Amino acid sequence: MELWAKIGNSKKKFQGSFRSVMESLVKEAKGKKTVQLLSFHAGQKERRRLKRELRANDKDLYKTAVAITRWFYLIDLRKTRRRIKELKRKARYLSKGEVMYCPKIMDKVKELEGQLEDIKGKLEELKVS
Repeated sequence: MELWAKIGNSKKKFQGSFRSVMESLVKEAKGKKTVQLLSFHAGQKERRRLKRELRANDKDLYKTAVAITRWFYLIDLRKTRRRIKELKRKARYLSKGEVMYCPKIMDKVKELEGQLEDIKGKLEELKVS
């Protein structure tokens, strides 16, 4: 995806995946008064999504970028939670009537829980905006 935007008095070009473009637009436009869409080139699904979100946010590009970025973060949040749940279910076993967990898999779960906290932090940053 390629997107040209006027942020304040300067024109900026954002290029990359839909997600990376929206994330960088949110970072660049945070705290600026005027954010205006000049043009964009993208695949059909991305164009449709961007236009739908622009209509929903009254043509405000910053609010649209925040909404799309939140959407991507929520997808990551759900994937990570689902993965943790699956790993815990697989790591569980009974030993003489006690529920035990495989330590190797629980290390992966701890790592995923750290990623989960990072994603929650990013979502909180977007709420403040």
